[in-house]
Amino acid sequence: MSRLLAAAPIAILCCALIVISTVEAFAITTSQRHAAFSHSSTRLNMGWMDAFKNDDSLGKPQNAGLTNGPTYNENVSVNGKTVNGAVVGQKLTVIAGKARVKIPVNCQKGDCGTCVVNLNGRKVKACQTPLPAGKAAIQTL
Repeated sequence: MSRLLAAAPIAILCCALIVISTVEAFAITTSQRHAAFSHSSTRLNMGWMDAFKNDDSLGKPQNAGLTNGPTYNENVSVNGKTVNGAVVGQKLTVIAGKARVKIPVNCQKGDCGTCVVNLNGRKVKACQTPLPAGKAAIQTL
């Protein structure tokens, strides 16, 4: 038992020396800290910033969005209700949804025939037929 008690302070001393030497190994000296931050700058200019400049030889940049916006059709009615904001080319099911008129659709491909409506007196499949530019009177069956 006395041997264990005598060995305990030596073990504690060895552990303390290991911890101190480890901490000193990862410590940064004042000269290292000064050298690391002496060339510090807030600008990130490594030569690649010129990559984001516009090329003047290309001319004036064009608008990447729609040039004239969508074409609206103001002469649209679904079961007698006028539809505001109907865009030419939208499917008739979308137009009917704007008027809060439900058209039953099963396949979205035009194969089943459950979405057939009258468009200006002609039977068409609403899931596949785009809205024309002229007058459009849609009647559900």
